[in-house]
Amino acid sequence: MEITKTLEVPRQFIFEKIVESGLYDIQKYTGKRPKISALKGFEYKKQFGSKQNQAGRIKFDEVVEPSVYAFTTTTIRNTFTTRWELHKIDDRTTDVVISETMVSKGFLQKINDQLMSIGLGYFKKRQMLAILDSISRSYNG
Repeated sequence: MEITKTLEVPRQFIFEKIVESGLYDIQKYTGKRPKISALKGFEYKKQFGSKQNQAGRIKFDEVVEPSVYAFTTTTIRNTFTTRWELHKIDDRTTDVVISETMVSKGFLQKINDQLMSIGLGYFKKRQMLAILDSISRSYNG
């Protein structure tokens, strides 16, 4: 999945919003709040949902202020790689490119994920666009 959207928001503002969300998550699950410069390679365990068996590890692959925020989420079933790239057009306009890939573990899981992605891909894109709209609204108003 890849989404590209142009926002009338400075690149630094978008980057800070994305990183703040990640730092909040890290603090919630670890009690630590690392500096942005220390995020690359940082890993932590996270619970997804209310079930104990829905957990994963999040590892920051690349964090380059204010242009790249990339991390990998690994669960017992899948590995998701998410990358945000922020391309400055001018002082107030930014092209945001969000890409996410998924690798399924096991043949049956791969088939299941392919079937589910047909319907869920649409909702995932809508969710990501809603995040971008929220960032835009928080800057503009």
